[in-house]
Amino acid sequence: MTIKIFKDRVNLRLIVFIVGVATFLIMVFVAFSCSPVSEEPINKDEGNEQEETTGTDEENSASVEDMDSEGGEAEILFEEVELAGQVFKLELALDDEQRALGLMWREYLAEDEGMLFVFPDREPYPSELGFWMKNCLIPIDVIFIDREGFVTAIHEMQPPEPGTPDEELPGYYSDGPAQFAIEIRGGLAAELGLQAGDYIEFRRDYLIQLAR
Repeated sequence: MTIKIFKDRVNLRLIVFIVGVATFLIMVFVAFSCSPVSEEPINKDEGNEQEETTGTDEENSASVEDMDSEGGEAEILFEEVELAGQVFKLELALDDEQRALGLMWREYLAEDEGMLFVFPDREPYPSELGFWMKNCLIPIDVIFIDREGFVTAIHEMQPPEPGTPDEELPGYYSDGPAQFAIEIRGGLAAELGLQAGDYIEFRRDYLIQLAR
């Protein structure tokens, strides 16, 4: 009887020991197999190499701008437009920068050349437009045109005297809502017989889509 009890105790202790060992092994296995992927070690050498090759968005943008400036002038678009039977090759001014620059600093304008200012199809356009002759060196005619293609006003603009303050420069206005303006050699509009109310045919809808 004593021997049987002893054996039962030994068996019980053995069972408890085995269960304890098994429980320990299971806990160790679970702990190591459930580590999140994000906690895996990162190869620092690879990380540094990636930073050097990709850089920041700001650095990449600057590189693109440098490449553009070093690669030459931006592409200039032209549109052929007929004015009073004469075909003109007009340089397009499609964005704020091009429209603000206009024909500044030009020393010559051929008889069949000029600039076509196109304003975007958004508020406040079409609207009353006003031009001036800041930094312009030659006489220029400006022809304002509305959304439907009719001339609203024509002005002969003269270059200002050197050193004229901006506030003293005269303004030349469209006399009504306008969507386009054409600049040609000074005095040429009168020679061609152009006047307010004339209709000028050109690809208005297409050009407005290009404007920004």
